[in-house]
Amino acid sequence: MGQTVSPLILSRAASGTAGAARPLPGAQSERVQGKNWWQEPGLSVAATHDIEDVKSQWLRLEEQGLQSPGQSFDFIKAWIKRFEIPASACLFITGSLRGKVVALMALRRHEYLGANILCWFPGEHVGCNAPLIDQKVFATLGSEEKRELWRRMQRAMIGADLVLLDKVPQLEGDHFADLGESVAAETLYRSQYPSWEVCDRTQRNRSRRKHDKQQGAKLSGMGKIGFEELTAADDYSDALATLFRQKSFRFADWGIKDPFAENNVMQFYEDIFRGEGSLRGKLHVLSLDGEIIAVRYNLVHGNSNFALISSMSEREELRPGSPGKQNILRAMQAIFESGMEICDMGEGYSDEKRHWCNVKIPLRTHYIALGKKGELIASLHRLKQRLRKTIKSNERVFALFKMLRSGAGR
Repeated sequence: MGQTVSPLILSRAASGTAGAARPLPGAQSERVQGKNWWQEPGLSVAATHDIEDVKSQWLRLEEQGLQSPGQSFDFIKAWIKRFEIPASACLFITGSLRGKVVALMALRRHEYLGANILCWFPGEHVGCNAPLIDQKVFATLGSEEKRELWRRMQRAMIGADLVLLDKVPQLEGDHFADLGESVAAETLYRSQYPSWEVCDRTQRNRSRRKHDKQQGAKLSGMGKIGFEELTAADDYSDALATLFRQKSFRFADWGIKDPFAENNVMQFYEDIFRGEGSLRGKLHVLSLDGEIIAVRYNLVHGNSNFALISSMSEREELRPGSPGKQNILRAMQAIFESGMEICDMGEGYSDEKRHWCNVKIPLRTHYIALGKKGELIASLHRLKQRLRKTIKSNERVFALFKMLRSGAGR
């Protein structure tokens, strides 16, 4: 697994400052003093391998809302447990002002091309990710203060060649701008409305309504349509199994490796679906004569619905009725009528996002190279990012790429 880091705390509070932060349980202490502007706020940084050490601070930051399920304490704890990630591969870093934690980074250590990399735990399984921050405090900090906080937190990343933070959202205040070097990545798409009526009125014009009605009529002409919203309290096992089976067929058709077929991945999604914390699972299921023909897997936190996985029946005769579009139409209505205000559909452009999303958030990949080896890996990753963006920005090239990928997969 490579070199590990011992729990530590770095403090730059003035000598004798009453608000100086204390180390996490079991942490060693190192104090750095000097005369500069940062002594006044009393900045301290701490790191630990044990997620339980930061639970109370994490949950407090969570209360201000999440940008991604990957920021959830329950999500990361379930990930560690299901994939049996050793403590030595986990690193939780907190940054504090006057003893109050205002930033938290949850990172996993692994080896890649002989380099020791720190990155997000769930990788490609969430559409974006970011450090958790106290948004109210960060709104009062200047760019120099935020830059110093991130620089100090970087000191706790001992033993790593590179810190790779993929798909970080560029939000109001741009609080992550100085988190290493960054390059533009994808775009995150969200539907954000106060009610279903406003969403429906804004996103569906007369032509669109007519088209949806025509497809709905074609599907209902094939049998009786049913729609259900399932939670952990319901019998969801058949719907969840169908979701992964339908998705597997679609990946094979595209010539893409099925990310859910990897060891324990499907089991993890069931773990977090039936979790009892602040993150709750929800399935939107469309059926035809009792047969499940489309499924959407969501995780709900506060007033946000994160749509992570969607699937549709592989039966060709159902295509004219577009089960996927009929399911999302009903799902969006159910989401906003339940009081949700945000439906996050993840990164990357798609037809359904064009139809339903009114918010676009730029994503960036951040690199913190901590050595020559890390700089080399970062440059290779940036090259891959640019190549991917070039391919996807050209419709003809992207179509050719998908055709070649599908053929190679088959």
